[in-house]
Amino acid sequence: MGTSTSAFRGAAAVTVEGEVVFESAETKTTWYRLASVGKHICATAIFQAGLDLHTPVAAWLPTMDDRVTLHHLLTHTAGVAHWQPGVPGFDIDVPMPVEERLRLMEGAPLIAEPGAAWHYSSPGYALAGRVLEVATGRPYAECLNAYVFAALGATAITAGDPPAGRTIAQGHRDGQPVPTNDLTSLPGTRDVWATAAGLADFTTRLHTSTLRGVRDLIGHVAMVTDEDSITTESYGYGLYAGTVDGKAAYLHPGDNPGFQTLSVWFPEQRASIAILANEETTDPLPILHDLVRLVP
Repeated sequence: MGTSTSAFRGAAAVTVEGEVVFESAETKTTWYRLASVGKHICATAIFQAGLDLHTPVAAWLPTMDDRVTLHHLLTHTAGVAHWQPGVPGFDIDVPMPVEERLRLMEGAPLIAEPGAAWHYSSPGYALAGRVLEVATGRPYAECLNAYVFAALGATAITAGDPPAGRTIAQGHRDGQPVPTNDLTSLPGTRDVWATAAGLADFTTRLHTSTLRGVRDLIGHVAMVTDEDSITTESYGYGLYAGTVDGKAAYLHPGDNPGFQTLSVWFPEQRASIAILANEETTDPLPILHDLVRLVP
């Protein structure tokens, strides 16, 4: 592999047809926060719970604008703002109980008419995760672990608290440790943990499964971008669809304080790439271009 793959702080894995063809040697058993890579996992759990995506969210969260549906939240078309300054009273760096954060998100003014435009919003997914809790009467992490990970037999990935007795990656910024804020446990957005190989394995299991709704993760909202040989053509329920170095791909990046993450699925090759960096300044794209050479 190239220098971008060997020099970064973190872990990476590549699988083809479910077989590991590359795994970084020194951090195989280290668990990382997945950040927004977990968005499509939130959507998958909602599918498994059998929730109607076109029911107004106010059916579960009465203070929400009754024009907003789960479909809107999961496709970033609800008009819900991103963290700051779109949610009044919400400071991403100030400790605050999760319930209070959710109340602020529910009451925040919309920045666009529901369904009118695409605006990336992690708070939208936090609200979707809260809907899942209210609708099922179960904690969000319990829903993901039961409805998704256990259902797929995926073992090196989990939701909620970091797995006990395992090596947990410490986030860094410019080489210095970064303290963890309480958003890592906010439902729907920042609360999934995995090893690199565990994420790659989960991705393969998910996209080759018969779980309800998996085929519907893709598409829905056209939004074309082009950056460094990566083109995205649409956003579905927590996944971008496009191409990576000319290969059809479904993907999603993520970032937490101290972390950068990226997960890519290549449907034609049935291949998966997972990149988990615990240095916030890492650019995962050069690493991705190194690793995609292993995809047939």
